[in-house]
Parts: sequence; structure tokens; C-alpha cells
Amino acid sequence: MRYVAHLSSRAHKAVMNIAKPGLYEYQCEAMFLHYVYHTGGCRHVAYNCICASGKNGSTLHYGSSINPNLKRIRDGDLCVFDMGAQYCGYSADITVTFPANGKFTEDQKKIYNAVLAANLAVQRAAKPGVFWSDMHILANKVMLEELKKINLVKGDVDKMFEAGIAAVFQPHGLGHLLGLDVHDVGGYLKGTPERPKVPGLCALRTARVLEAGMALTIEPGCYFIDAVNIL
Repeated sequence: MRYVAHLSSRAHKAVMNIAKPGLYEYQCEAMFLHYVYHTGGCRHVAYNCICASGKNGSTLHYGSSINPNLKRIRDGDLCVFDMGAQYCGYSADITVTFPANGKFTEDQKKIYNAVLAANLAVQRAAKPGVFWSDMHILANKVMLEELKKINLVKGDVDKMFEAGIAAVFQPHGLGHLLGLDVHDVGGYLKGTPERPKVPGLCALRTARVLEAGMALTIEPGCYFIDAVNIL
């Protein structure tokens, strides 16, 4: 798992080196596929590559066979690339966000840093004995606090979370178990916490207490989804 994670990270860097306005999303996918196989001996990836640019980045799990990374990348687009290789059956899952032209706009930078703050907060807090659901709540509240600093939201962070505001910006769970499957088994076993029912938390693939030896992804996000924001 360490090998495939490191290889996938290097493959993402290779993609970032060639990504630019004018390329198609699938050309970036092709570079990732080439790198992990040619350089790392990974014939397969853990899931369909998600290479979303511009508004496509607001579509969760974009890049399926119905809409397979077809858009031409434009100047000013953010690229949200979610790709991971598979080695000896073990999966990696890495998501990166970067400006196609190499420079964030001020607004893009603020949102990127809000998500980064949430990610780093969970990295510092996650340890054996901690509830994964509490890590989701932590990430959401940190992000709301950061969005409050830039006047995108207003009010008490705890009350905003209780009202489901965080789930408007992040309609998915914080992360998931990783192993022989990209969404590895064991999320809701008998005797472990049941799936929460509140907005955002209900999308968690596990609510378990963290244990030594577990491998989980940490992937908070901040999305601007028209179909959600008009509700």
C-alpha cells in the first residue's frame, strides 16, 4: 500500500507537469495510466480515473463511461483529479486540485486553503480511539470557520453545522477505509456504530472508532453545485 500510494503521488505530479489549457481531460488521464504502468508496473487502477476541469469538478465521481473525461481544459479552470493505481490488488486513492494555467485566482486560493486547513486538522487529530464521524465534524467545522473568514458564510459555526450548511459545500463523507478495494469493506460491521442520519454524516462509509493498522483516506472538499445550492 505504501508503494502504490507513493507511485500514485508521483504519477499525479507527472500529470500536473503536462496539464495545461488546451489539453483534453482524457489526455491527463492517459498520462496517469501510462506512468503507473510504465514506471511502476501497475497494470490496473483502483477505480475509473476522475479528471474534472472547470464546472465538471462539482460533479462527484465525474468521468464515468457515460461522460469519460471529454472536456477541453480552459485557461482559468481548476483541475480536480482523483486517481489511484492498484498494485498486487491493493489500492491507492489520491485527489489533487490545481490551476490549469499554473496560478490560482484569489478566490480559488481562498477555497483551496479552506479545504487544506480541514485536511490538516484531521491529520493532526486522527488517532486510535477517535470516532471517524467526529473527524468528519471537525473537518466541516474547520472549513466553515475558514469560509466565515472570507465572508462566504456568516453566523455561529456550530449552528451552521447543525443546520446542515456544511453538507451544502461537502455533500460526501470525509473519507473511507482503503485496502484491497478502494472503498474497502468493514465500514458498518455488527457491533460498530451505525450510519449517522444527519446531512453530510449520512454519506460516511464508516463511523467506526479508529484502530491501529487501519488505512483511511482524508478527503474533505468544498463544492459549488448548482443543483444543491438552489434548494
